[in-house]
Amino acid sequence: MATRAYIVLLRNDLPDNLLEVLDLIPNTSQRRFPYETYGQTHYLSYYLLDGVNNAVTTAGAGPITIAADTYGLSGYLIDRIENTGTLGTPALTAAEAVTIAGLIEADAAGGNPLTAPVIDAHIVAATVAGNGLALGNSTGTVEEILRILAGERYKIAAGVVVEDGANAYVPGIKGFFTTPPNRVQPTTTGPGGRKSTDRVLPEVAPIQTPPEDVQHVFLRRIYDTGDLHRSALLGDLAELKDPNYSFLNAAFTYGAGGTALSLSGAFIGAGGGWQAVQVYDENGNVI
Repeated sequence: MATRAYIVLLRNDLPDNLLEVLDLIPNTSQRRFPYETYGQTHYLSYYLLDGVNNAVTTAGAGPITIAADTYGLSGYLIDRIENTGTLGTPALTAAEAVTIAGLIEADAAGGNPLTAPVIDAHIVAATVAGNGLALGNSTGTVEEILRILAGERYKIAAGVVVEDGANAYVPGIKGFFTTPPNRVQPTTTGPGGRKSTDRVLPEVAPIQTPPEDVQHVFLRRIYDTGDLHRSALLGDLAELKDPNYSFLNAAFTYGAGGTALSLSGAFIGAGGGWQAVQVYDENGNVI
């Protein structure tokens, strides 16, 4: 099977049920079973500025913990990047993680590549020389960053220790990409199963066991195929990638101080002009 590709939405004013890419193959509604099992046409939905992805904050001075449940890129970075260029090899600070996330998102918003050297340069710019995605105990990857930018939820929970009492980075992966939530409520016989005679306890929410999470989003996997490249060059994606792409949503305001924002947080002008998407291969190269 082809490797994955990532379509990153670059503005927050595109409704979830409006923007659709229809020239990818196989068409999700018209695919032929069992020969075409996984459709590629889909609605593009925007998640990074939807109020769930948030800036990471920390508590304590050593050990240092995550102050609140955090979804998004800055939480991923503080979890997965060791500050190997600093004496004592601490974790990133919350401010550093937020800064790096902003630099990455600004590059995406500008339609720029997000390869490992580009991301490593952002990490160094916010810290010191000698830091990167895979240096020391760091376990960050370009593809996981692209997964987050494309809308997948990465969570690091409140109370997770990212820097120990000696102010050293805590190795290992402490957060997770979410999976669909459990929707079965506990019953009088417990969460292990339901019989016809069981009484459902409506006042009790379903029990979520990580990585199950109620903030999970259901995203279609997109693959790096010739049809995707054709769309990005000549088709629907090419139109959406155009820096002059224009769209106005009556539910948003445009221009300075408006509510229509790019992925970088920049205001979209009064004419509604801003690139709608960027498309990346698994290594962060622009397709």
